[in-house]
Amino acid sequence: MDELKGRIAVVTGSSAGIGEAAAERLASAGAIVVCGARTVGDEANPQPQTLANTVAKIRARGGEAYAHMLDVADPASRAEFMDWVLGKFGRIDVLVNNAGISGISGKRVWEMSEKHFRLVFEIDVFAVRDLVVRALPGMMAQGWGRIVNVSSTAADRSAPNPAGPPFLDYHRNAGTAQYCAARSAVNLFTRVLAAELYGTCISANTVAPVNSVITPNVQASIDAGRVSRDRFKAPEDPEVMAEAILALCLVDPDVSTGLTTYSGQYLAEIGRQVRGRDGKEFDARITTESVKY
Repeated sequence: MDELKGRIAVVTGSSAGIGEAAAERLASAGAIVVCGARTVGDEANPQPQTLANTVAKIRARGGEAYAHMLDVADPASRAEFMDWVLGKFGRIDVLVNNAGISGISGKRVWEMSEKHFRLVFEIDVFAVRDLVVRALPGMMAQGWGRIVNVSSTAADRSAPNPAGPPFLDYHRNAGTAQYCAARSAVNLFTRVLAAELYGTCISANTVAPVNSVITPNVQASIDAGRVSRDRFKAPEDPEVMAEAILALCLVDPDVSTGLTTYSGQYLAEIGRQVRGRDGKEFDARITTESVKY
């Protein structure tokens, strides 16, 4: 189906994981996809976990995609990336802010450096804000835009118990303050943004996995012992998140904006089937009940 035919879609962090799956899925829905990440790779010899690989897979299916280096931690790189996209296409119709960092290092608030805490906010919050601000003029001028910010259950559901003690040993010792705080900020930033944009035909929503996706970065954290494999009791396929991201690109902005959504739960609510990255039938691992941490 060509649900996004001809739309210009930017997906950050699209060299691997959720971003890679989302870029492929938006392309299979007809979008012209611009992929951004630090690892560009060689289009003549595309390797896994590079933008070149993501773009090669999209083009092999007949889609249109482009790769451009983006370091979301660097304001200058963010500006250069968006200037490149706008210079090439003149507009951005869909912006998927997927790139992020958890920064979980086992250091509690008083043990963590200010530099590390600020880095997580730079990537997870300020980068989102900067890319949105640069995409909005074109969206507002044409009266159409869809913004999807990828968040995490760490913003609420898998954060420390809101009712107070008892707290899990994980939350007491893993060092999640910066990640929980940053993801909460993204959720509320998006909600306010949606309110401010209401009536402009531009939507802004967040989506998080109901349960964790075992991306290469997550697997690296498990392998390094920073996160226990026991915390991932019902991991979902990245295709579930990709389908939810696509669904949020198709909403009526007068009805569905400012939402904090959760992959499989949202898809079940709107009655949408998960399809593969190529848009074809796909037997997905979908969970609608979140794991209680």
